[in-house]
Amino acid sequence: MAKKKQNYQFQKLKMCKKCQRYSILKDEICPVCGKHYKKVCTFVKKSFIKRLMTELMWILTITGLGIIFAPAKQTMYYLSGGCAFGISYIVILSFFLKSEYYCQLKKRLRKDLRNIQAGIRFDSDLAEAEVKEGKVEEAYEKWREIGEFVFSDAVKIRQVRVLNKLPLKNGLERELERLIPSSYDRDFVKYALRMLNLNRARISKKCIAYLICYRGNIEIDFGRDSLIAIADTALRMKLYILEFSSFIEEFLEDLPKERLLRLCSMIHTYPHHEWGSLKMSTTRLVERNYSYDPNFKRFLEQKKLSSHA
Repeated sequence: MAKKKQNYQFQKLKMCKKCQRYSILKDEICPVCGKHYKKVCTFVKKSFIKRLMTELMWILTITGLGIIFAPAKQTMYYLSGGCAFGISYIVILSFFLKSEYYCQLKKRLRKDLRNIQAGIRFDSDLAEAEVKEGKVEEAYEKWREIGEFVFSDAVKIRQVRVLNKLPLKNGLERELERLIPSSYDRDFVKYALRMLNLNRARISKKCIAYLICYRGNIEIDFGRDSLIAIADTALRMKLYILEFSSFIEEFLEDLPKERLLRLCSMIHTYPHHEWGSLKMSTTRLVERNYSYDPNFKRFLEQKKLSSHA
């Protein structure tokens, strides 16, 4: 049976009632006491329902006492009043039931914030322990689950460090953009370059922008060839070329012939786009190095026609 999709972050939060410890991992059993975890929203829901039932019982009790001790002639008035009050309570409650539930849930989470943080630290320790034991894939799964709840750079970097110990797999390119930190991190760049060398199509615009932003650090740590590879990757799409044209222009001389040919083809196909100085630099490079190459002939002919016109 398929599990119900979790729409909110708090739905991942579980608690061991015996240990009073929170967790956000998918494990169903507490590793400390062996008891099953319970969803926090389940605890709140039970408490909320119990409170509503208590209030309803008080209404019924007061109404019943009123009927019992009321004079015989006024019994119907008390009964009608009690029923009207009970129905009004239920109607009003139905309007505010959901918001009241979330209000109670928020109070519970705020009250237990320190315990939740302690639980996440415990989950992190479990992941670190698995790394030390050589269970790298299991450790990454734990860090990934933590990363879906905690969006800090520290958690992202720990995920990246574990990923760098694993072979690259299909589907992990989606992880790359999610793991982009807010500042330069050598481990992230190492992983991004691994992904780039495997398949440039997996590198998103956001990731390219990050790599270009920290180009100085990357050149120091990984060399100029890494920057050339990033420029090469930016040639994958017209949108990327337009966005990162100045960066690409710096490395035109270093681009392989087939990539330069792709750039020329893109400029030739979309002559009315604003290519800036990239178009002129590309044309000069082709004239200087590939003037007798038949693959570039049509681009040079187009330039001659444009100049005559």
